[in-house]
Amino acid sequence: GFVEDITYENIVMDEPEQWPIWIGPAQQSDSNNLCAAHPCSICWPHFDFKCNMPKAALYRNVTLRNVLINNPKSSPGVILGNADNPMQNILFDNVVVKGAKKGSEDYHTCVGSQGIATGGTYPVPNCFKEVDN
Repeated sequence: GFVEDITYENIVMDEPEQWPIWIGPAQQSDSNNLCAAHPCSICWPHFDFKCNMPKAALYRNVTLRNVLINNPKSSPGVILGNADNPMQNILFDNVVVKGAKKGSEDYHTCVGSQGIATGGTYPVPNCFKEVDN
């Protein structure tokens, strides 16, 4: 499938209980095995199950701009691409997390993405390149 040319802008989240940011395959169950990964187990990452981005998936030109996340209950989120077919042109512009709990300040997962963080984005996902305005 394709996810492209998407912009999320001017968003405030207060005390989100789940991942405030999720860019990647849908966590879902479509079989009798509730935790089967098709492609991403709904039991991941809390239990030892898989969450895989399909190699054929195409994510490109996704922008998050002016996003404020206040006091998240867990980490800022998940950016989960495929290393063989990475997400392209993922931009975080002024995406800010305030009040993250100690030990949960960084993104839980950040792989398979060619991302750029600018505009005071904090924290910068570890698979992104930080660029000054």
